[in-house]
This record gives sequence, C-alpha cells and structure tokens, in this order.
Amino acid sequence: MKNDSMKILRFYAENVLKLKAVEIVPKDNMVEIRGKNASGKSSILDSIVMALAGGKSIPEKPINKGADKGKIIIELPMYKITRSFTKDNSYLAIEAVDGSKVKSPQKFLDDLVGSISFDPLEFINKEGAEQRRVVLELIGVDVDALDMEEKELRDQRMIIGRDMKIAKGTLDSLTFDQEVGGLLEVSVTDIAGKMNADMEFNIAWDQKNTDNEDLKNQARENRKKIEEHKVEIIKLETANNNLKAEYETTLAELNANPKRDISDVQSQIAAAEDKNRKIRSNKLYLDAKEKHADQTKLYDSKTSEIEAVEKKRKVALEGAKMPVVGLTFDENGLLYDGIPLAQASDGQKLMIGLQISMALNPTLRVLRIKDGSLLDNDNRAIIREIIKDQDFQLWMESVSDDKNVGIFIEDGGVVAIDGKAQAKPKEMKKAAAPVKEVVEKENVPVPAATKPEIQPPEEW
Repeated sequence: MKNDSMKILRFYAENVLKLKAVEIVPKDNMVEIRGKNASGKSSILDSIVMALAGGKSIPEKPINKGADKGKIIIELPMYKITRSFTKDNSYLAIEAVDGSKVKSPQKFLDDLVGSISFDPLEFINKEGAEQRRVVLELIGVDVDALDMEEKELRDQRMIIGRDMKIAKGTLDSLTFDQEVGGLLEVSVTDIAGKMNADMEFNIAWDQKNTDNEDLKNQARENRKKIEEHKVEIIKLETANNNLKAEYETTLAELNANPKRDISDVQSQIAAAEDKNRKIRSNKLYLDAKEKHADQTKLYDSKTSEIEAVEKKRKVALEGAKMPVVGLTFDENGLLYDGIPLAQASDGQKLMIGLQISMALNPTLRVLRIKDGSLLDNDNRAIIREIIKDQDFQLWMESVSDDKNVGIFIEDGGVVAIDGKAQAKPKEMKKAAAPVKEVVEKENVPVPAATKPEIQPPEEW
C-alpha cells in the first residue's frame, strides 16, 4: 500500500451528531463542506475523527436526536471502516478489499491514523507556548523535562550564589594580619599571674620600706629623749646605734632588691590582647575564605550541570527532524527563520501549520480545517497548492449560503455539490437487510442496572 493512496474515497454517515444521512465521494484534494450555521458541517469533520480515532473522540451521545442507531462508514483504497452506535455502545468493524476482517480493528487504526484531529488553522491561532508543545511532541523531544531540570539547577545555583555573595561580603569585611603568625592565642592569664606576683612583691616591699622608715622616726624620737633624759643617753645611744645598724642593714637590703617595674608586663598584656584580637580576626578571615571557596566550587559545579543540560538539549534538537525547514523554537514559542512565528505572514503561518499537520498524518493523508471561513482567496490558493503538491486530502468547513461551490449541507444532509442538487444516499433508500459483521465493541461506560446484553448491530 502506497502512502500517497491513503485518502478517503467515500464518507457516509447516518444519524450521527447533527447528520441525518450524508454521503460524500471526494473528487479533489480539497473537500470543502459549506452551509449555514448549525447545518451539520462540523458533524462531518467530527464524524471522520470519531470513526478513525474512537475512544475519547466519541461524545457521550453520538446518535442524532430521535434516532436509535447511527453509523459512520469510511472507505479507504484497501479498507472499509464501519463504526456503529447504539444508545448504549459503539462498535467498530474493518473489512479489507478481499473480504477479510481485520482483527483488533482499533489497534489497526491507531497504527494507521496520525493526529487526525489536528487542525492547522487552529494551530496557528494558538498561543506560542502551546504551539511549541505540539511541535516538540511531534519531533519526539521532551525539552520541557530538560527545561525543568535546568530551571531546578538554576534555582539551586541562585541560592548557592546568594550564599556565596554573603560569604564574600563576610570575607571582605575582615582582614588578615600577617605579623601575628599562627592561630594560637597568647595566655593573658599567665601574664596576669606574673603581674599579680610582682604586685604582691611590691606591696610587701612598700610595707617593709614603711616599717623601715618608722625605725628612723623612732630614732628621731629617741634623740629627743636623749636630750630630755641625759641619764639614759648612753642607753639610748646604744639603742639608737642598734636601730641605725638595723636600719642601714634593711636599707641595704631594699637597695639591693628595689621595687619591680610592672610597665613591661602591662605592655605585654596589651600586646597579647592586640595579638589575640588579630588572631581571632585571622580565624574569622580563614573560615570566611574557606566558606567562599566552598560556595564558589558548588556554584561552578551547578554551572557545569546546567551546561551539560544545555548540551543535552542541543544534541537532542540537532538529532530531531523538524517538520518545517527554518522552524525552530525558544522558551516562549516557535520561531520561523529566527523570528517569532506570530510575526510571520499569514501565508507563512498557514504553510507551517499545514506542513506540521502533514507530518502528524504521514500514512493516512487526510487533514481537516474547521473554520475555513477565516481564509481569504489567497490563503485558499496556498492551501490548494500545498495539498496538491504533497498529495494530501483536506476536509474543510466554511460558513456560507452559496450552493454553487463545494458540498453544501442543509439540515444534516447534502443538498448540493458545486451547484447540482443531490438525492438522498443509497443507504437511506434501500430496505434493511441483516448482514453478519465482525465488530469490536467500544469501551463506553453504561450503568450496570441498565446495560443490555451486547449484540453486534445489524447492517442497515
């Protein structure tokens, strides 16, 4: 099976959404569905998605109001896809051209169908971040995870950087005195003990000197007594001579051991305090220096990790094939030729949206646009040229009351194609004829009390 043949050859829907009975056999790469609002245009495009994607694309009530059953048939070059609906369930059957039934039909479609619900026009009108997400998912690169990893690393580095600045501020506020040498403080207590011993010695010296001076005073008093008491002169002179001798002996002893000078010890204490202050400052400086070095090392480590993530992202993106030449992206959205996609021309945006849509649907080459009314003639010409060149089929709906162009829908049915009135599809005319059909039941939740026994629906 060639990819370029995988387009819808025939579409049929009956009693689905707002459709009563619609049959479309595309004659061109562009299948334009026209009609007034609420006529059933969107139901055709939605039915294509429902038939092919199944699952969540099927609404809670897919059947047209008033009907009991509904179905969608899509014929491809080698397969006929039938998705049938009852009030409680949906069924899927796929028949090959040789009459064989496809086992596990939904898995078959999942492998065949790309992102059939992707609308290029809707895509180019999205916010830049959402466009970026779609493209990254398309090329298979999980940049968001890398961005999150980088953000976490940058947040961690920011905290480390803040601590590093605090450590640097502490370091800059301190100085290191090279003169003190070493980090062991001088014992002021030992020096003070020595000073106390010297002060005690000096106090004793002062007391001894005072006592000695008292001896001299006593001798002076005795001289007075000698004058007053001539009788005792000899005795007193003898006593005085003894006192004098004792005085001279003590004076000689005091002169031999003079008072000690404590100014040097005081200077030592002052010097020790100054040295210790410098030593403590040096300790603070070295601690701050070590902390700053640790923070710097940690900061550099985070920087290396961030660079590794950036390199990982670069390698991932260099290895990924972008769906459009010149299309890149940044953290905010997509870029085309280096400028934000939002600033590109309408034609460029449309071309990019179509090429992305094509990349999302490489096998079943079917695209859709739900709001073709927004396109002017120039944009329509661009679309026609691209889908014809790439051999894709585009289903597009437009609000219009002109029945002369495209497939015109009215009240859930096709009433005109390019201005020619249309009869009802054959499925609406023929009588019901039961045909056995291999089907796959969709997993549609039904309340246990009301869920009937599941039986394959009869062919209408």
